[in-house]
Amino acid sequence: MGGHPGAYMGWWGSMGSPTQKYLNTYTVSPYAQSALKGSLEKAFFNSFRRFTSQILYIAIPGVVVWEIWAKNRDYNHYLYTKAGREELERVNV
Repeated sequence: MGGHPGAYMGWWGSMGSPTQKYLNTYTVSPYAQSALKGSLEKAFFNSFRRFTSQILYIAIPGVVVWEIWAKNRDYNHYLYTKAGREELERVNV
């Protein structure tokens, strides 16, 4: 195990310690595993399903915010025209 600092203790897993008890190793047969079989088409349809189920949670608040922003943008443009100067003076009291 090494008697002094810096002594070589061995490579990982063979450092001279007792072997570990109750260590189980499992394997899957190469004939039974197919890691990416059908993953592309399943990912496409699952992504579409998830998108369509969540679109209203994004679209409705987005449309509301867009309409408020567009209305206020147009009002701001109006205030800085010749016709809106009088109202701008009244608003900025």
